[in-house]
Amino acid sequence: MTKFYKKIRVKVQKYRECPPAVILTGIIFGVIAAIVLMGLAILLLWKLLTTIHDRREFAKFEKERMMARWDASENPIYKQATSTFKNPTYAGKG
Repeated sequence: MTKFYKKIRVKVQKYRECPPAVILTGIIFGVIAAIVLMGLAILLLWKLLTTIHDRREFAKFEKERMMARWDASENPIYKQATSTFKNPTYAGKG
C-alpha cells in the first residue's frame, strides 16, 4: 500500500496590500438620503391614492345628488323645530 502525502505550499507577500480606505461619511449620508427618499416616495404614493379615492367618492356623491327625486327647496331630512299640540281637555275657556 502506498502512502500519498500532500504537499502544502504557502506564499507570503513581502508588503501588505490594503484596500482603499472607506469614506464613512459618504455611507452615512447615503443611507440617510435613501431613507428620506423612501419616506417621500411613500408619502407621495399615499397622497396619490387618497386623491384618487376622494375623486371617486365625490363623483359618486355628485351622481347621487343629480339622481335625487325631491325638490331642491325641500330637504327630506329636515324636521321643523316647532310643533303644534292640541289638548283635548282644554275647551277654549279663557
